[in-house]
Amino acid sequence: MNIRRFRFILQCLIFDDVNSRNTRIKTDRLAPVRNIFDGFVDRCQKYYTVGEYVTVDEMLESFRGKCRFRQYIANKPAKYGIKIFSLVDSRTFYTLNMEIYCGQQEEGPYKVVNSGKEIVLQLIKPISKTGRNVTCDNWFTSVPLATELLKKYRITMVGTIRKNKREIPTNFCNTRGKIIQSNMFGFTKDMTLVFHVPKKSKIVLLLSTMHHDNAIDSNNKPEIITFYNMTKGGVDVVDELKGNYSVARISRRWPLTIFYSLLNIAGINSQLIYKANNNCNINRREFLQTLGTQLTMGYLQQRTNIKTLPIEVKRKIASILGEKYIEQPNAGPTREGRCYYCDRKKNRKTKTQCKNCENYICKEHTVTYCQKCCEDAQHSSDNSEY
Repeated sequence: MNIRRFRFILQCLIFDDVNSRNTRIKTDRLAPVRNIFDGFVDRCQKYYTVGEYVTVDEMLESFRGKCRFRQYIANKPAKYGIKIFSLVDSRTFYTLNMEIYCGQQEEGPYKVVNSGKEIVLQLIKPISKTGRNVTCDNWFTSVPLATELLKKYRITMVGTIRKNKREIPTNFCNTRGKIIQSNMFGFTKDMTLVFHVPKKSKIVLLLSTMHHDNAIDSNNKPEIITFYNMTKGGVDVVDELKGNYSVARISRRWPLTIFYSLLNIAGINSQLIYKANNNCNINRREFLQTLGTQLTMGYLQQRTNIKTLPIEVKRKIASILGEKYIEQPNAGPTREGRCYYCDRKKNRKTKTQCKNCENYICKEHTVTYCQKCCEDAQHSSDNSEY
């Protein structure tokens, strides 16, 4: 389509009923995108089953316009944007569940607690009681969360934990006199705490309800840390994939920014579903090009039926559809002649011919009838002859 029309459609793009938005937004800050966001997440959970290891982390969709819940995160490339908590498969990088951070909601059905523990409990609902493992960073990890996930939801957890938690023993927080690459383990009935010194004056604390021994790998690292490094980057990889082939455009409307994010995630998820169903390996660039072409096929077929469409556009559509464009012969007369009824001195030329006598006639001597009147006249003349 024309770029001007494309921009016009973007300006008119909305995802809810504007007439009732003012009422709904009083109890839900995500009212402009609630229906499309929830519908997208439901379909992500319906058509794919994730593996045994999942990652919980946050995405930041770049946005600098006006938004009540815009966030600033210094260690993110975009710095400012809309924060989305995500549950992603650690191996295939399929996004299964998402929650948009929108601050403190008003009293109502959409009010939630924004603590790290409650966010994890919200995200793991699709995989509850399935025996999977969740990997998360120190903003989410806590001993009460690990205990509740294991006992109530039958899900194990591995994650870094901050040393200011009151459940951490004091000797696990002191770096004085510790040798580099040294390790220390603490065990309870259900969980393991590991202390590792990667370099001078720095410690790493990890909590796991999946590991129950003090195994060390060939690099002198506890296996808990090796497992954490292997599964922690699920959400970060999705962010990278979204940036490689992105449909996002600069916008001042935050609902449009969320919509672009959903489109990017849909491109990743749909490729994973396609691979799983067809048991084949396809390049992501090739897949997205084919997907875009397939989505426009119906619209292109409709446009080919427009008689006034320019020939250049028809040729382009035919090449996209893989067809050979055949130019239609001109239905009108190729010659012109002098009007049969006009004076020869006027020398009035015309290409219009009478269908009955085939004489050339100009517009002055042409009478216009509709199809029905022509059929009635023909019918009456046939009856009179009979």
